[in-house]
Amino acid sequence: MRIPLIALASGALSVLFVTGSAAQAAPSPPPLAAAPSTQAAPAPLAAPAAARRGFPTVLTKNRLYRSGAVDSFTCSPGTPRKGSANSLKAYLLQVARCVNAMYARQFRVAGLSYRVPKIVIRASGTRTPCGKLTNTYTAHYCPSSQTIYQFLPKSQIRDPWGLTLAKTMAHEIGHHAQQRAGIVPSFNRLYAQARTKTARDYLSHRVEQQAECMAGVFLGAVQESLPVVFEEWDQVVDWAAKHASDTVHGKGRNQAFWLERGFDSQSFQACNTWTASNARVA
Repeated sequence: MRIPLIALASGALSVLFVTGSAAQAAPSPPPLAAAPSTQAAPAPLAAPAAARRGFPTVLTKNRLYRSGAVDSFTCSPGTPRKGSANSLKAYLLQVARCVNAMYARQFRVAGLSYRVPKIVIRASGTRTPCGKLTNTYTAHYCPSSQTIYQFLPKSQIRDPWGLTLAKTMAHEIGHHAQQRAGIVPSFNRLYAQARTKTARDYLSHRVEQQAECMAGVFLGAVQESLPVVFEEWDQVVDWAAKHASDTVHGKGRNQAFWLERGFDSQSFQACNTWTASNARVA
């Protein structure tokens, strides 16, 4: 069985860089490694009242959540060709166009302003204004410039897997959507104010697992045309549940839960990690 790229932490565990102000003494967030349908979204995961009071409404009741389910639509980027960095780049850029089209519509319905992010894809050179990419963490989003940086390791060029490439791009554009919707700025403020490492970790988990859920929404909406092969999808979800745990993203089983929740619902309402219990985002 082919091991998905997520097994190397570069498929499921994409990275968000949130840069803090140089004037802040508090810690800056670390490198954090995607017509409305009548389809019903899953019921919200209720958190204790004290937890709900702890976060601002831009997180718990964001207008994007009320934009309705994403209807299935066509996104056919083709198949990335083995050994061709240009083919992988073309694939990723086509996926990005599809993801941006989805957000443009959902933001319009929600009465929010969306602007497509800049995207920089490289087969060499891993340094970016927000830090360094690696063979493990191959992508990150810089909120300050609203730019996504993607590095294509040689191993990925030799044997690309469209599903994990698409999920990585959708995850990073999910961070951009969080930025445009006011979620990342609010997260930054809370992170700077947090008094303990545990509190900061839970904030990181919520913003990362939400982006993973948002990537699931996109993949669910384009599953027929991308296409999403369910044997491969099961591999990705199963590997994440068993092996993807880390401090920044949280437990693998929770990452897998939010990814599948987004995929099954095709609704950002299902991605409200900010009202979920700590256990659900641990």
